[in-house]
Order: sequence, then structure tokens, then C-alpha cells
Amino acid sequence: MNYVKRRVPRLFVEHELEGESLSLGEAEAHYLGNVLRLRVGARIVAFNGRGAERSAVVSRLTRRGAELGLEETLEPLPEPALALTLVQAIIKSDAMDWIVQKATELGVRCIAPVYSEFSVVKLDAGRAERRVEHWARIARSACEQSGRHRPPLVEPPVPLAERLAAVPPTETRLALVPGARLTAEGLPSSGSAATVAVGPEGGWSERDLREIEAAGFVGVSVGPRVLRADTAAVTACALLQARWGDL
Repeated sequence: MNYVKRRVPRLFVEHELEGESLSLGEAEAHYLGNVLRLRVGARIVAFNGRGAERSAVVSRLTRRGAELGLEETLEPLPEPALALTLVQAIIKSDAMDWIVQKATELGVRCIAPVYSEFSVVKLDAGRAERRVEHWARIARSACEQSGRHRPPLVEPPVPLAERLAAVPPTETRLALVPGARLTAEGLPSSGSAATVAVGPEGGWSERDLREIEAAGFVGVSVGPRVLRADTAAVTACALLQARWGDL
């Protein structure tokens, strides 16, 4: 019987990966010892999202910190050819977390949370800052799991119209709209940059749809069924990566 070789764990670090060793703090040591359940002598891959990945061995591991012995430099997994931005109307926390995780795994370059008219979740400045950092941590963790090197940019939440207006005119601009005549099969056969907008639990309002149209976005349907917001977001990302990216 053939067995799959155990995958070497990957660790995102906010450090330059230079020299022969790297000291880590208490939080990183906790992750290595209690989440990954590693011990001294275990092998990992350390990466920083800025182009550097290196093989490493855990040379010291305590509750207060850890140290890695840095070894050979590795070639990072290439990013998808498609530069994909997901403009996502903010939804309830667990579902939003899931979208961030799966969009990261699917190679999205930028995740832009927005407030639409039917958005249930409204964040003040302090809560918004904390949520962005929380989503960024989820994205980094998804990179560790999926083998991706560069975490997506997670933007601070802004109103829908403001974010749509910031999309470059050269990008393909799509919005998921149930019942739209255009489907994924009707999209061009190639594309290098796209932004897709996905609504909240209650869908787009009439005001949202006017803002989407004014920003030059085209409504697209992903099928006959009405999908939950989190399902719709992941479906859209997967379809576009399959058509223009690396799926």
C-alpha cells in the first residue's frame, strides 16, 4: 500500500529571512508547539510574503520563544496569472471569515469589504480596524495551508460606491446578480485583471444596482439557483480562476 508523504508545515513570519537563524516570539512559539505540535528538530518552511521562502529546522522551542535554523532558499509558488479582486459586501462574522479563507486559497489578490444598503454588519472605526487585522491573520493562515506565498491585501471597509469607483477602467468589472443574462460561459476567453462584486445576505438593493451600473460593472449569473452570499463569493472566484487563472 502506498502512503502519501506527510507535508512539511509552513509558517508565515513578519521577518526578513536572512542569515542562518531566526528568533521567534511567544505567539509564534505557541503556534509551532501547540497548534502544529512540532518539537525541536522538526522541519518547516518559513515564508514572509515578500518573495522569500526557506527550509528551516526548529532548533529551540519554549513557551516564551523559539529559534529556527535557516537552510536553503526555496522557489515560491507562482501567483495566478489573473489579478483578481473580490469586492465583498460585509456579512456575518463566521461566513465572512470563511470567504476570506477560501478566497485566499483560490488566489485572490485583494479582498475589499464594503458596506451595501442591505449590509447587516456595520463597524465603527475601532471595530473595523480589528476586523481587518483578524481577516489578514486568516489570510496568512490560509497561505500556510495552501502553499501560497503572498497573502492577499485586505482593505479597510468602505461604502460600496466608493470602492467601485476606485476600480481601474482597464479591469474587467463584474457583479453577481441573480437572473442576469450574462453567464460565465459568455465571458471572454482570456483576461488578466478582474474585479467581482458580491452582495450581502439580502442581495443587492435597487440603489446598489444603480451604483454598480454607474461604475461600469456588468451583471453576471453563476446559475439558476440563488446562492448564499458566502457560497456565491467562492463560486465566483473559482469560476474566474478556472477561466482566466490557474485552476
